[in-house]
Amino acid sequence: MTTREFDGIRLERVREHVWEIPREGEMRVPARVLASESLLERIGDDDTLQQLKNATHLPGMTSHAVCMPDGHQGYGFPVGGVGATDAETGCISPGAVGYDINCLPGETDVRLAFGRKLSLEALGERFENERAAVAAGDELTTSEVRLFTESGAKPVYELETATGRRIEATGDHRFETPEGMIPVEELTPGESVYVHPFEGIEHEDPDEFTVLSEDDFADDNPQIRRVLKDRGLLPLRSTDEQFHRLLKVVGFLLGDGSYGGPGQTWFYGEPEELERIRADIREIGFKPSKIYERDRNHDIDGSTFERTEYSFKTTSKALRRVFVELGVPEGPKVASGFTTPGYLDRLADWQRALFYAAYFGAEMNTPAAQSDKNLYCPKVSQTRTADTRTAGLAFLEDMASFLDDLGIETNDIEAFETDSNSTSETIRLRLGIKNDSENLIRFFTRVGYRYHPEKRRKAAVAVQYLRSKERAISRRERIATEAQTLADGGSDVSDIKERFEINDRFVERSVWSGRTGRPRPGDDFPDFEEFRETVDVRADGAVRTEIESIHAAGSKPVYDIGVTHDAHTFLANGFVVSNCGVRMMKTNLTYDDVRGREEELVEALFANVPSGLGGGGVVQGDMDTVESVLDRGVDWALEAGWAVPADLEHCEDEGRRPDADPAAVSQKAKDRGKNQLGSLGSGNHFLEVQRVTDVYREDVADAYGLEPEQIVVLIHCGSRGLGHQTCTDYLRKIEKRHSDLLADLPDKELAAAPAGSELAEDYYGAMCACINFAWVNRQLIMHRTRKVFERVFDRSWESMDMHLLYDVAHNIAKKEVHDVGGEERELYVHRKGATRAFPAGHPEVPAAYRDVGQPIIIPGSMGAGSYVLRGGEASMDLTFGSTAHGAGRLMSRTQAKQEFWGETVQDELRDQQHVYVKAQSGATVAEEAPGVYKDVDEVVRVSDELGIGDKVARTYPVCNIKG
Repeated sequence: MTTREFDGIRLERVREHVWEIPREGEMRVPARVLASESLLERIGDDDTLQQLKNATHLPGMTSHAVCMPDGHQGYGFPVGGVGATDAETGCISPGAVGYDINCLPGETDVRLAFGRKLSLEALGERFENERAAVAAGDELTTSEVRLFTESGAKPVYELETATGRRIEATGDHRFETPEGMIPVEELTPGESVYVHPFEGIEHEDPDEFTVLSEDDFADDNPQIRRVLKDRGLLPLRSTDEQFHRLLKVVGFLLGDGSYGGPGQTWFYGEPEELERIRADIREIGFKPSKIYERDRNHDIDGSTFERTEYSFKTTSKALRRVFVELGVPEGPKVASGFTTPGYLDRLADWQRALFYAAYFGAEMNTPAAQSDKNLYCPKVSQTRTADTRTAGLAFLEDMASFLDDLGIETNDIEAFETDSNSTSETIRLRLGIKNDSENLIRFFTRVGYRYHPEKRRKAAVAVQYLRSKERAISRRERIATEAQTLADGGSDVSDIKERFEINDRFVERSVWSGRTGRPRPGDDFPDFEEFRETVDVRADGAVRTEIESIHAAGSKPVYDIGVTHDAHTFLANGFVVSNCGVRMMKTNLTYDDVRGREEELVEALFANVPSGLGGGGVVQGDMDTVESVLDRGVDWALEAGWAVPADLEHCEDEGRRPDADPAAVSQKAKDRGKNQLGSLGSGNHFLEVQRVTDVYREDVADAYGLEPEQIVVLIHCGSRGLGHQTCTDYLRKIEKRHSDLLADLPDKELAAAPAGSELAEDYYGAMCACINFAWVNRQLIMHRTRKVFERVFDRSWESMDMHLLYDVAHNIAKKEVHDVGGEERELYVHRKGATRAFPAGHPEVPAAYRDVGQPIIIPGSMGAGSYVLRGGEASMDLTFGSTAHGAGRLMSRTQAKQEFWGETVQDELRDQQHVYVKAQSGATVAEEAPGVYKDVDEVVRVSDELGIGDKVARTYPVCNIKG
């Protein structure tokens, strides 16, 4: 008997293409791998075999756990894995059905909108309502968070930069570098990553109160109240997003704004700065003017010069009244007596920071060098009349108190007499930030400057400089202490000098003179202006920083998020990091009908079939719609006009799982799903127009309605965020309620609920509801595809015979009756990245195909084609009626993006293979490049020769859209 071994796991060859891991230790059953020699080599390259072996520990596991020919490493349970557990005495495992990748420890801070940050773990409870900061290179923007994942402990690395920034991440988590996104495990000290020096303030939920009500505008024209109501500004509450934008605008106006004629509010600054304010004005609901430009002459102390002034205005009387009520005085500020708005002390720190940072952007001096290696104290000043001096002092005292709450020290408020103006005596008041390094770092990273891009860029440089300076000083402190210790121990000074890479005079002074304070940075440390020349701050605020060390840091529970923005990045601890089932539809079109129109067709499909990570679908459903879809599946689509009876007749389970329980699906999952009905999603989900190139079994192909050169459409997607959230919800519940069972399993990600338990029944009902949702999702995409074909080819979909061949679910656990040792038993058959493959005569095969066997659809890569199989006779004995569901990945998405360039892949597919691909981003194409997948021909050959899925026909891509 031939044996093979991979990382200590021994496999015995049972027969051609069947390898067994014998039962040992706590394994309940043996494990089997169905693979050729070449595929086994691929499967043995990662953790697939260990995960398969772990799966055999699940209670009630029957006969053997199986890995299909396309198997590869997953999370907990291998992708391409099949396991059947007893439905009465066993368990059901969400981990054996499938969920997503996780990357960062829970304490990692994620930067959010409005200058906040929140730990990843805490973000999990609120992510649907948050927007994360996204570094897009040319701008720093925000994006909805549409994905949150979590799992058990995984090995992590700690990365530290030369400026002391630290982060932990799993080895495959990608960090942005000058060479693109690269996994931690492929980075080395001395290379560079991008970081954002600004960190923000910890999020806290603010107290909700009414800031402005109709009573505040009781004396105004009713039109003003109507305008404000229409824009959601009356009432204005402390938790409203528009209020947060108004906080920034009011802070700026108190510095560089003024009122003009009736209704006019003027803003003055640099063009880039004013564009940011204009964007906030639009978000608040009003229309700003264009930016005006004019040259003005100035005379200061007898010196004249010309300066270009930039400004814009708003002309809404209603908006101006809002500004007045929020604390921007009418009349000259110097004499108005304005002070801190009364509502400010009721706000959370991050809200107050919006107001003050915008004021600092308008009024505080830019970071600059005081001497070679020290920075000036950042200052703000105000001119007040003698009568309003007290109000001015109160304003600055409140400012100092706010900064003190954040651990930022200020100098005493200074007062200077100035030349009197034409009507009264004036005084100049000034407040400065203490300019020791740690204090300045706290100020620049937590508050800083809003709106003003140049001040923000220089603050980023200042943070890098000060952190570098502090590390240089700390190094010299350590050397001084060690040198003194060595000298006290009797070491000769000449020997001590040789131990350290530092000038001899420093060692001598440390040993002989002693030190009363911290040393200064060495003469070779650059001054601030020299340092500035070496630092390039990107438009989004990121700076390039050298990696000092990377080392293993143990194992921790890890998490990840996904954003809807095309950049697919977010800021974690300041570092820039990255961020189903299948159906086939036939047509009577031939390849000649499509040839020459591929580009037109792919553009039309991409424009009309929603794709990508975010929301947006064919149907914008309400909660009643979601409930109906979860309960009734494709029956709902038929009644709503999105399907025809024949669609149900050619769908697994006729498109409805009767065990579905919508009440078992959380509100959070339903909220995620209601705007995603009829959308592809992202990752490996796609819609592909194909042509039939080969027919292997003419009788079966005839029953399926397939023939050479025929055009078919393959749709691969699932239940979107609803299904993912449901899996996450039940994993959490199972970990809490059945921790005793979990403690006996070798991998936390196999978390399972005992059969017959309340949680097992709830999860099964919820999962069946998710299957219904996935069927409807694919049905709606198919309906939209029919409409696209009608427009492109100018004929009805019925005349093109665009009917469903078959729809089969992936990533499920289903109650099925199987023969186990001569006894009929009801089992939970878990298929993760595997597909059902029932043979001819099986009662659950649709009547149209019962004589020949269930159709099986095996997607391949964009450059290798796909297959249609039929359920094989041996599948019931070998694999609980299952076979492979695709080609199977060879490399991670991270590695794929390093190996391939999306635009190059698109060009080569179009020019060399006449395959037209359209995707949300080049990165998506790179992730799904043909070279990323195993040889689908070999996967199908093994399936066919084992008799678990018989080859019927082969198809080849014509055009493809991806999320």
